[in-house]
Amino acid sequence: MQNALPVPPDLPDAAFRLPNARAGSAYAQRLEPVDSTEPVVFVDIAIPDGLGLAAERESGAVTGTPPAAGEYRLAVTYHFARQSASRRRLAMVPLVVAPDPRTMWQNRSTDPNAPYFKADEDRASVRGPDLSIVAASKRGRSHAHNGTFRDDDFRIAHLEQSGWYAAVVADGAGSARYSRRGAQMICEQASAHIQAALSGSTAALIDKCAQEYAQARQEAAPAERVDTLREELHTALSRIVGNAAYWAVKAIHDEVATRPDLGGAFKDYSSTALIGVCKRYPFGVLCAAYWVGDGAVGVYSRRDGITLLGEVDSGEYSGQTRFLDNTQVDHEVLRRRTRFALVDDMTAFVLMTDGVSDARFETEARLTRAADWHDFWTELDGAVGFGGADGEQDRRLLDWLDFWSQGNHDDRTIAIIS
Repeated sequence: MQNALPVPPDLPDAAFRLPNARAGSAYAQRLEPVDSTEPVVFVDIAIPDGLGLAAERESGAVTGTPPAAGEYRLAVTYHFARQSASRRRLAMVPLVVAPDPRTMWQNRSTDPNAPYFKADEDRASVRGPDLSIVAASKRGRSHAHNGTFRDDDFRIAHLEQSGWYAAVVADGAGSARYSRRGAQMICEQASAHIQAALSGSTAALIDKCAQEYAQARQEAAPAERVDTLREELHTALSRIVGNAAYWAVKAIHDEVATRPDLGGAFKDYSSTALIGVCKRYPFGVLCAAYWVGDGAVGVYSRRDGITLLGEVDSGEYSGQTRFLDNTQVDHEVLRRRTRFALVDDMTAFVLMTDGVSDARFETEARLTRAADWHDFWTELDGAVGFGGADGEQDRRLLDWLDFWSQGNHDDRTIAIIS
């Protein structure tokens, strides 16, 4: 007579796991046994009150949107599929709901008695007969959390007499204690120089150079002739946007000299500089820029993509850049940094600080890709409505600057000529 088979040992209790959830975000996960391949049948899944989730007993799916952060425990009643339904077991399953990171940022006020006090945000718009400018600037979440100033700034202008449009955007260095004033002065002084320079004979000279250059290209003139005319136009434009950078540097030196009480040096006012001008002609749209630092300046066309008018000045380490100083306003450097484009199709001429460009393009390579600019413009125009006639574009642009981008919480400033 053979011996009877031994009775198999009872199955150990199962443990279940649920990935963490985030407050305010949709959640959809399935209860899964940990370190067990035994099929289970769920009898009941009890969700704590106020958690904002629901459970599907047949599949073990847990879905919903938890409204608040916290630590919770779900009571799960189950039995193993190969055992009787009467062999019910209970497991307490922990679920952590992490806070929404957007709710963790504080908004501390800046000191109204500090030198160079400025508002946390700004916006403006100018409408001309053939183009319009919309600009906005918002203090970044990191600055708001620490109660520090908005270091970005901008100025825009339309010169009715000559038909030119101008936009200047600057991003003060976060490590420089008076960079907010440096950015402000760059925008003020560069804009003032441009308006003065383009109100006289210089505007007529640029018109002449632009027309001759456009005509030579259209008529397929000899390459040497086209290059000569291009250099003449380049020289004329560098005297506008390049010289504007020079006068901005001089103004900061004067500020340091006249405010010895602050104990600051030129580097305490460090800032990037994005200086642009634009005019629509019968033969095309002419855009020129002087660009030092990070951020981006480009002529965008839905049809033709993007033409950048400069390059990002990246430092040796991540987050480093170059700032406007004496070395960047030497005559040869001014010419090299001044770039222009004469295009027959333009959707927008865009100047933005890295608070926008880093968040929306992420890498320098993506700044050159037409597809990324198409996506960017679709989002931006959808939010702002640049072609609208209600005059609220600058307000909507300021609202758009509050977009959420993980890890990108710097000041954000953008100016668009379209």
